[in-house]
Amino acid sequence: MACQIYSRVVVNVAGICERTLWIINHHAAGPGRHESLAGELADRGWLVKLFASSFVHNVFIELKNYPPGCHHLNEIERGVDRVWIRTPPYYDNSLSRLVNHLYFTCRVARLGRALDAPEAVIGSSTHLCAGLAAYLLSRKHNVPFVFEVRDIWPQSLVDIGAISKYSPLTVGMGVLEKFLYRKAHLIISVLPGGKEHIAQLGLEDKKVVYIPNGVDLAWYDRCTREGCLTPEQAALFRRLKGWVVFTYTGAHGYANGLETVLKAAEILHRAGIGGIHVLMVGDGPAKAGLVKAAAERGLTNVTFLNTLEKSQLPIILKNSDGCLFHLRNSKAYRYGLSSNKLFDYMAAARPIIAAVEKAPNTEFARFGLHVPSDEPGALADAMLQMAGETPGARKVMGERARAYVEKFHDIPVLAGKLAEVLESLKKSV
Repeated sequence: MACQIYSRVVVNVAGICERTLWIINHHAAGPGRHESLAGELADRGWLVKLFASSFVHNVFIELKNYPPGCHHLNEIERGVDRVWIRTPPYYDNSLSRLVNHLYFTCRVARLGRALDAPEAVIGSSTHLCAGLAAYLLSRKHNVPFVFEVRDIWPQSLVDIGAISKYSPLTVGMGVLEKFLYRKAHLIISVLPGGKEHIAQLGLEDKKVVYIPNGVDLAWYDRCTREGCLTPEQAALFRRLKGWVVFTYTGAHGYANGLETVLKAAEILHRAGIGGIHVLMVGDGPAKAGLVKAAAERGLTNVTFLNTLEKSQLPIILKNSDGCLFHLRNSKAYRYGLSSNKLFDYMAAARPIIAAVEKAPNTEFARFGLHVPSDEPGALADAMLQMAGETPGARKVMGERARAYVEKFHDIPVLAGKLAEVLESLKKSV
């Protein structure tokens, strides 16, 4: 594939000028928020360019094969101009990860300067350098800068103990965070409490809009219809026929606190309570320890599966009776949650047990059970309670969850809101 820089002409075959948008998200390497939103906007006639690193965080792999001397690639996916940025690899949270962030920022800023101007540039965290790149390009092309906040850095890093409140890195990121908030023409918060955080910094919160995460239900339903279990998975669910299977999918990391899930399963096992099984799908730094602990404790009511392609998860959830969600108690979540995992569960029309300090939304009691995080006994009781419901009652809860996600978190709904605020921004700037 040739290494090239190009701009798409912003006039369609009918001679009608189309809307153009750039989205800069370092970690938009796979299926997710911006791939889905960009694709939906493209379907509506927008010309969207999505900048992302091809080196994948957490799994630490390079997705693309670059020709010698090439530092970016252009591809078209679902009508979206994908700009893949080659960045230095890293394998932990050391200085090499910071170098990766800075390299991405510089490379995107350099590439963007050579392209025709868009109508707006969105810079999306997690890390703040993506926002900085978007700001620099908005200045270069004299177009509105939109800062999207998906994780509140540096505060969330301080809250989980990753960095000190007084470290030079924290201070520097804090200065950059406030700078980006001030310079943004529009701030998109993925978290329901994002406006509260910005107000606490003494900054203007009137330009903050809430556009949460979501799920592409059309894609999800297609995966459910077309997907099939592997022989190993099919054998597992045949063995568990008649049992109530609670499934957890996703990262097995410190923040997920899955030792609590394991202890809850152990409580049920020690009490001789049968008919309930916990299925844990995914990987992460805590996975090996969890597998070892389950084996040492003889927990026959727990099964682990390795990470699956996202397209395989719908069929797993379809064969489950309920879903588990757990996060450690942390100040990092005081501004609310917008977890893709929860929306995937809702899309599957399955009831959910959420072990977090605050219920995910005001309607959660209609389609799930909420218990405090880090309390195995409460989680075990919740599993026992939900398992005691009739299949019909669980189905009703799942249908309510599905109706909720259709109304508030389907990608076309969110893309419509994004298009609306961008149109308003165009008129106000």
